[in-house]
Order: sequence, then structure tokens, then C-alpha cells
Amino acid sequence: MLVRAIALSLALLVGIGIIVPLGTNDADAASRRARKHKKHRKHYKKYSKRWWRQYRARQLRARRHRAQVRKLRLRQIRLAKARRARAANRDHVASTQRVKSVKAPASTPQTWEESKTSSNEMRFRVDDSRGSQVGSASISVVGPATGEDRTVGAQKMLAGVSTTALRRDVINRMIQENGWVVNDYQKEINGRLVYVVVAQSQARNGQLQSRMFYFTAVDGKIYNVATNSSADQADRLAEESEKVLGSLQSRVRSTQRASVRE
Repeated sequence: MLVRAIALSLALLVGIGIIVPLGTNDADAASRRARKHKKHRKHYKKYSKRWWRQYRARQLRARRHRAQVRKLRLRQIRLAKARRARAANRDHVASTQRVKSVKAPASTPQTWEESKTSSNEMRFRVDDSRGSQVGSASISVVGPATGEDRTVGAQKMLAGVSTTALRRDVINRMIQENGWVVNDYQKEINGRLVYVVVAQSQARNGQLQSRMFYFTAVDGKIYNVATNSSADQADRLAEESEKVLGSLQSRVRSTQRASVRE
């Protein structure tokens, strides 16, 4: 028992001898770090020149940090807007591609000979009874119908689209083709509202050309039937254009009746 007690005492003394220097070294190291840190951050007398220099340096660093944060935030906002714009553009293009597909009317006048067709427009050569060309015509899809025919104050709407916007499109086209708008009005054809824009342009030979633009909503789309002819053929093409509009409307009614039967 005595030997064991002596051995435990010796082990305890050795352990204390090792721990104490280590603790002293750690304390010295911490003290040196604290002194170094304190030395690095100098404290000057408040409102002294050096204090103001240190204060302005801190403010400058803070301003730079805030500017970086704002710049980053602004960049994030711009990227988000760009993503939304790209998504909206893709949706618009997809919607336009779905809507802008012209379906031929059930019939067109015999003197209208199809000359060119694209995904959103059919063009025709218009001849007289002798087979000589007297004008041209086209059937195109302007865009989707978005609402009802109505009048809000002085603003008239065709299938949810402002007639002012439709008239502006014709004006822009006439500016490109050396023409001008003469009149515009609304009328009913086969019980459906039609917006008509009357314009004129000058041909290369100096002859005055009559231009007619008919807008109507058919099957969720706004169609435009446009004609171009000499002034003496204007009445004839106007009559034939109204027949084409009636044919477009009849095609839709026939399709609807077939769907009901099915």
C-alpha cells in the first residue's frame, strides 16, 4: 500500500509539472494576440485629426459596401426583368404563331386568283371578265380577339381591340406605301360588326388607287380583308370583299354546327 501511494504521488507531480507550463504558454500566447490586436486598432482621442481620419475611413468602407450591395441588388433585378421579358416574348411568339394562321374562306369570287400564301396571309390577283388584272386583294390575321364589341366613351372596340389601334396600323402602312387614310366607319355584314378604313394611294403611273381595309372577328381571331384597285373598280371590290367576309363567317358557323352534331 505504501508503494502504491508513493507511485500515485509521483504520477500526480509529473502531470502537474507538464500541465502548468502548457497553460502558461497558452496564456502568454493569448496575451500576445490581445496586445497585437490592441496595437493594430489604435484608439485616438475623440475628435482629434487622427480620430477623424479613422472615422472617415470607416465611413468610406461602409459606403463602398452599401454601393456593392446596391449594385448586386440592381443586377439581380435586371436579370429577373430580362428573364420575365424573355418568357413573355416566348409566350407572345407562341400565341402569335398559334393565332396567325389563315384559313381560306369557303369560297372567293371567281375573279380572285390566289397568287401567294404564307402562314398569316393569302394574296389574290383580281381580274376583270376579260382576264386582265384590275387590282389585288389579301386576307390576313391581325391577331387574337380579346373581348367583346363595345364602346367605352369615345373609344370603340372590335372584339376587345381598339379601332384606333387598327386605324393606326393602316396609317403606318399607307405611310410606307405613299398613301393616306380618307375615312373610317363601322357597319354590319351578315349580322356581325365590321370596321372599315378607306384609304388612297398613288400608283407608279400616277393613277389614284382605292384602298379598302375590312376588319372583323371570326373564330377568336381578327381578320383583315384588304383590296387595292383603281377608283373605277372600287365599288366592285368592296362588294366582293363583303362576300368574302360573309364566306369567312359562314365557314365558322358550319364548323360550329358540325361540332354540335358530333
